[in-house]
Order: sequence, then C-alpha cells, then structure tokens
Amino acid sequence: MSELISDRIYNAQCLGNIEPVEYIVPYPNIFSLLEGENIKFGNNYLFLDQKITNNDFLILINKASNWLRENQLDTKSRVLVENIDFPIAEIIIFAIWASGSSVILCQDSINKNELAKVNPDMIINNANCPSLDSLNKYPSEFIPYFRPSLHHEALLFYKRNTFIQLSHYNLLVNTSGTCKHLDLKRGTRIKINIPSKSTAWIILQLLLPLYAGMAITNKDPDITIGLEDQYHTADYIIKMNWDKISNKKRIIYILEENTAVICIGDKPIHMTSIEVSKGNIYVKGHSIMMGYIDKKSNDSIFNKKSMIIKNNLV
Repeated sequence: MSELISDRIYNAQCLGNIEPVEYIVPYPNIFSLLEGENIKFGNNYLFLDQKITNNDFLILINKASNWLRENQLDTKSRVLVENIDFPIAEIIIFAIWASGSSVILCQDSINKNELAKVNPDMIINNANCPSLDSLNKYPSEFIPYFRPSLHHEALLFYKRNTFIQLSHYNLLVNTSGTCKHLDLKRGTRIKINIPSKSTAWIILQLLLPLYAGMAITNKDPDITIGLEDQYHTADYIIKMNWDKISNKKRIIYILEENTAVICIGDKPIHMTSIEVSKGNIYVKGHSIMMGYIDKKSNDSIFNKKSMIIKNNLV
C-alpha cells in the first residue's frame, strides 16, 4: 500500500471533516489542566478524605518534580511507573509531565528485552518512590526546562507484547469526551479507586476529576465508578476486556488503542465513531493513538481511513 502509515493513522484520527488540529481542547498540555484549575479553584478539594486541595496537589507535584530533578531525570525522557499507591501515584505521574517527560505504564509483566525497546531513564515503584513526608524537604516551586505541546508523547502503555503511544492531546480529548458523555458537574464527589497501571486509571481517576472539577472520596459519593465486581453497587462499571458492546448505559468500555474510554453503553464518546462489522470494530476519532511503537503492527490495523480492531483482541 503506497499511503504512508503516518497518513493512514492521521486519516483514522479525523472525524468527518474535523481534523484533530481543528478541535481545540482548552489546554496546551496536560500539566496546564492543573494550572488552569488552580486559577479559580485552588482551594477546592481534589482528594477530599486526605484534605488535599488543588493547590496542595500542585505544590506536592512541584516538590516531586524537584525530587525527579535531583535524581537526574532529564527532559523528554521516559519513566516506567510500576503500580504505586494512591495518592503518591497521582503526584508522581503529574510530576513526570511537569518535568517535560513521558510515562510508561504496563498492564502485563514486561521483560528486559521488551523494556529496552522504549529505553526508560528511570523506574519508579513502591520501593523507591518518595513518601508524602519525604517530599516536604523539597522546594514548593518548580521551573521546568521544557513544556511539551499537545502532539508530544505523554504515555506509553504496554499490552499484549506491544507499546501503545499516546499524546497529550489523546489524553485530554478522551477525558473531555468522557466528561461530556457523563454530564459531570463541578463539585460532584466521586468514588473511584483502581490500580495505577492502566489508561482507564489515567483518564477516569487522574484526569477526569480535575477536568470536571470533582473531588475523590470514599464517603457519601455522588457517583461511584468501579471495575467489574469491585463494588456491590456502582453507578458505572469499567469493562477492560470485552468481545461485544452492550446497550446497557452504565458500562464504560475501555480500548487502549482509543486512549481509554471508547463508549459508554453503545454510545461512543464525543469525537469518536465506532462500527462493529464481521468481527471487527472500526474506530474513527480524535482519541485514536499515535500508533504502536512496533511500526509493523500499525500496518495491519490502519486501513480504510479507520483503526480496525478485531473483537478477539479487545
């Protein structure tokens, strides 16, 4: 096929006559989402049970960014984060972005040969990540040497022996589409507690509360989002592995090649379209990944101006 893979990916990312560059998310990168929230709502709680406000979160991220710099993390680097605990996971991820670097998350175990393909400059896990108390010795101000743009890599996600590459735009537009679909209101209290090793965690637990102006809490929430069988009752169920799409309105379907959320019930999120035909899912829209790191894998799924995923691969 003569058409370049990069062109085929871009064609799949277009929706109708709207190209990704024409649909504006109100932030130049992910870190600016937090900065923007602090302009008017710095005193609002983000983590209600821990009494951490948006401004507290920003200060902790600045301290963690200084910790990363002390540990020789350069800009435009990659950092593998291995399922660390709440809320230090959220702080570390944002600190990596604030430092001008990108995150690697792994759903599956990964061997050294696979990891060498993406060459992380640092690995952070529960054994070596700083505690909240230990961050107190670091300055509360941080001046970055580099700030990424929307098209820069924000996240690599490892699944089924390949890495999915996602941009700052991918993460922001998927969060925006999810927020619009759920019709979330500022001040909503949300209960969500999923492991920090999936793109669903990035979108639903890390970015969505900030984007919608919500507070995370375990006490008297207005809305509960959980994994299958995580809670006795939940308003929305996250379905990570599936072979068909139900019209049940309370199921959030995850497809990492579409960043995270692809549809809620059988309704695609904003700026996304899906069509199921002959065992394949045809996806178009702005949340479609930058591509697999393994370029040969891209050749098999980008065709007919769509991203084509086989049902048995979901």
